[in-house]
Amino acid sequence: MLLLRLLPLAFLTIWHVQNATAISDGDRDFQNQILTGYNSKIRPVKAETTVTQVTVFLNIAHVEKVDEAEQTALVHGHLWASWTDEYLQWDRAKTNVTKITLPSHRIWQPALALYNSARGNTWHLYMAGMPATVYFNGKVWSSGTFSFFVTCQFDFENWPFDKQNCPIVIADWVYGLAQVNLSDPNMISEYAKPSIRLSYDPLERKNKRHVGGWEVMDAWKKHCYWGPKGCKEDQPEGEPDWYWSLLEFGIVLKRHLPYFQMTVMIPIFITSILVLLGFWIEKCALSSFIIFFNLALQTIYGYNIIKKLPPGSGTIPKVVQIFTLNLLLTGTQFFIAIMFGFIKEWAPKNFSFNFGIDITDIPKRMGIDTFFQSKGLSLFVDHDKIAAAEAGDDTSTIGIGNPLNDDEFDHFQNSATPSSNTDTELLINLPTNSDPENVLDSEKVENSEERKEKIPEASIENQLDLQLLHIKRFLFFLVVFIYCVAFLMILFL
Repeated sequence: MLLLRLLPLAFLTIWHVQNATAISDGDRDFQNQILTGYNSKIRPVKAETTVTQVTVFLNIAHVEKVDEAEQTALVHGHLWASWTDEYLQWDRAKTNVTKITLPSHRIWQPALALYNSARGNTWHLYMAGMPATVYFNGKVWSSGTFSFFVTCQFDFENWPFDKQNCPIVIADWVYGLAQVNLSDPNMISEYAKPSIRLSYDPLERKNKRHVGGWEVMDAWKKHCYWGPKGCKEDQPEGEPDWYWSLLEFGIVLKRHLPYFQMTVMIPIFITSILVLLGFWIEKCALSSFIIFFNLALQTIYGYNIIKKLPPGSGTIPKVVQIFTLNLLLTGTQFFIAIMFGFIKEWAPKNFSFNFGIDITDIPKRMGIDTFFQSKGLSLFVDHDKIAAAEAGDDTSTIGIGNPLNDDEFDHFQNSATPSSNTDTELLINLPTNSDPENVLDSEKVENSEERKEKIPEASIENQLDLQLLHIKRFLFFLVVFIYCVAFLMILFL
């Protein structure tokens, strides 16, 4: 009973094996028939004037070893090439075969080479890893994996926010434009540039783009004709044998180190704020302390940034330009602080600058005198009342005035004393020079004369301090303008 059950299963197994062997033998016979008399060293065209159109497509699978010092990158991926082989065509209606697979090494292949290879062993590109697929109309698809160690030209102008381009230059080093053209006019649009697939995880929908501190942003593909006058994108008008068809693939790499970028930019922001504070604060001791602290901070930051900067050619990084600007402004600030201290210490009492115009009056005309007051950051203080109090005005608008300084004191005293109807009640008439009122008047005159003598001297000293304060505030707004222009140039140029 068991043998009766196993008999159909054995029959089906034997039939399947025989059928598969027959199909395999049929394919092998058809392959041998197609390749009979085929020469893989001859270009697959029946007329020599026919140009073989080759389509090349790349897929970027991994980017490894981005070396900033050597300006190289190791790129891994897959390469596909397609062309028409006129010797590999058959009648599909007679053979009932649409496509077959052939060993890649047994058919003709374009002699592709990596022109910007950083190593000699990756110069020639052979697609021998997988069999080639051949269709009945002679269309050939051949593929293989690659590891290109390419040279790049890095530009660190925007470091550490830089983007780098790494080209992959491929050309046929055997055949010129008269025989092989790598620009297929019938190329499918999806093959216009390399695809980027850094992860084949079927469960992860998000495409991976970050490798080794870099983000693969985009890819490109360009085609040109390389000849005596360089590489031209337009079809050459001269002799085709003088030109070579050249393809340039490439990837765009962006530095992806957010924490590192913050450690570079925060010290620049802090030192810029300290430069502005040094020009705003009017106290010499505090301003000098901020300047020295800023210089020490910039020294430490400059040492660290020099160690982190990659060696490269091209433009000076903008970060270094901002650092140099801060260092120059801090040095200028230190020189100005020394000069102002020297002027205050050694200038005569009656000294003041003569600029031809009154610089202390310019803010008033412009309506920004609030920012030029001598109270630092206290922009909302009533400076008129403070100035009046410093000038010695003791009058108050609230309550009764001081009777000792009020002109109505005499009227108040006369109104409190009973009036006399006769002049005989005045017993003694004091001399004029001993009259208390005259004594008080003389004291007032003397005090006023002393004040007149002291006011010009004090006003001159305050005028010098006021001029120096206005100069520092003008320099403050000038530095703000310089920073605005510098940062706008960095962002948009």
